[in-house]
Amino acid sequence: MSLVQAINAETTPLNGQSQFSSKNGQFNIIFELSGGMNQMLDLNSIRMLTNVNFLNVNGQHFNNFNLYGNQASGTAAATLGNPGGVNPAYTTATCPFIDIDARTGLSNCINTIQFQDAESNVLEAVYSYPHLMNKVIPMSLSQDDQLTWTSHIYGVKSGGRQLQNQHALNSTYEAAIKLYTGLTQSKPMPFSAVRGKLKIIITLNSPAAALFGGTNVGGGHGVGVGNIAANSYFNLNNVRLVYRTLNLDENAPLLSQGYSYKHFSSLQSTITASNNQNIYNPNSTNAISVLTSFIRSDALNSFNANSVKSDKLQKDNAGSPQDVEILESNFLKNNVRFPLQFPIDERVYNENNNGMSNYDTQRSYYFMSTLTPLSLLNNTLIQASTESNGTLQCGGFRQFDSPDEVPIYGLGIRYGNVTMSDGTNFTKGQAFLQQIKSGLDGSKPNEMFSNVLSTRKIMVTASGPVVLN
Repeated sequence: MSLVQAINAETTPLNGQSQFSSKNGQFNIIFELSGGMNQMLDLNSIRMLTNVNFLNVNGQHFNNFNLYGNQASGTAAATLGNPGGVNPAYTTATCPFIDIDARTGLSNCINTIQFQDAESNVLEAVYSYPHLMNKVIPMSLSQDDQLTWTSHIYGVKSGGRQLQNQHALNSTYEAAIKLYTGLTQSKPMPFSAVRGKLKIIITLNSPAAALFGGTNVGGGHGVGVGNIAANSYFNLNNVRLVYRTLNLDENAPLLSQGYSYKHFSSLQSTITASNNQNIYNPNSTNAISVLTSFIRSDALNSFNANSVKSDKLQKDNAGSPQDVEILESNFLKNNVRFPLQFPIDERVYNENNNGMSNYDTQRSYYFMSTLTPLSLLNNTLIQASTESNGTLQCGGFRQFDSPDEVPIYGLGIRYGNVTMSDGTNFTKGQAFLQQIKSGLDGSKPNEMFSNVLSTRKIMVTASGPVVLN
């Protein structure tokens, strides 16, 4: 058996229309990819082509920084004054803007990605997709990546900086969005393994979960000015899917042990206590890693706050959110510490007599190893300055001065340390427990978005494909 030809293919949505608008609700965009017995699908080649327009309540492109002599959405004009005869004028006193999370880019527009075979068996379903990408993109891409090729692949512009990103939203995004899931990071798949057809269902995000607005300076930073982002939305135009099929000189073989592929599970829970324990049942025979990010609960689905960021845990401080540190974390399997026999606790090492804390290198090490072992991680944005720490030697330097330039913060553990693919078994009721001791005091709930990276198999039987955990 040998490769004869690689063919680039293109398809349009089954529910074909010229425009999908988040203004009208959470649309499903449905694609079907089909092929013959002698064809395989290059999963890593899948891209969704689209032109994305971000629009204000009046259906116009944003005008962040008053580039065209008008305010972004025409609200709260009285607070902006009228210097120079331009009404309303852009002033540094308020600096109104509408934005999306700059490090997640156009992935903010997608809520769920689901893959099904010809018989509607679910191969993979990734929920809360932006929260996965908010961990993956800064973890695996450098700032140089985010300044160059990721503009069209992920819709990340200006190195992931919010202030520069606001300019980019004033015009159309043209992109070939890479759908990052476990399945699309896997080896080519024979079409015969899915009965000749792979269905991809993409659910768009709600506008309030993707967009937010406020001011760049002052006491009202990031909390909205006259609800400036309210009723903003995004449109996807000319949506298509491109992919590559591999033609073989004979029918693609179906191995007796089945077709193995990577898989992401999505989990969500709430943390409020200073000593929190959350238990999951991943139901996977081969869990490779678990990675978790945090965001305060009242920031979700709000035009007045970034709903996607990977923030530090936060408590209430006189009505305002205040960052708190994770003091200790443990990972347990069936109530036994595994794979680490010790807690991740850096207070002895990074607390100093001046009351400041330094960068959590140990927590960050395990978090950054979740997608690939750290020794093989070539590019990343995670460092002391992007977690609002820096080093004490340089005065606690931060990469960004603006309060809305949030950390890249997370917690995780990797089980596949001996090889790239061998993990641990969580089937037959075996549970994953994550214990987090922090500075929370119960005054403000936070959401934890966790993803379990594992492997699954498709077994082809006489009665059809069967998906095994």
